Amino acid sequence: MNRSIQAGVSGFLLAVIINLFLPADLGFFAFIPSFLAAIFTIYIFRLEALRDGLVAAFMTYIFSEGILSTIGLATYYVANETYELTPDIWIVFYPIVSSITALIAGYIGVRLVQKMKPARELPPSLPPPLPPV
Repeated sequence: MNRSIQAGVSGFLLAVIINLFLPADLGFFAFIPSFLAAIFTIYIFRLEALRDGLVAAFMTYIFSEGILSTIGLATYYVANETYELTPDIWIVFYPIVSSITALIAGYIGVRLVQKMKPARELPPSLPPPLPPV
């Protein structure tokens, strides 16, 4: 469980970095940096259990979206601009889409780790030589 928490924290840092350096707003596809970061960190940390993969994916999503939302709102505060929220269908369905894609990212990451080829084993060594008579 400790490695999955480390993977989740690394994933959220990677997702925030990816999202901050994107040149444009992704709009409907705003979950893609978190999705890619979750799969990448699950693969790097070699999390084989589905439970650990889901923990890492959900941590990546929750923390990265929280941090990015805070940064977005802080820019409005620093610029002393008003923030108007117009309810639309995307505000209603984004949390659902986000949680479903987190499940998918956790599953894909774990499946990639499970399908990874194990390291090649060394050929059996020769038996030790017999002592001289």
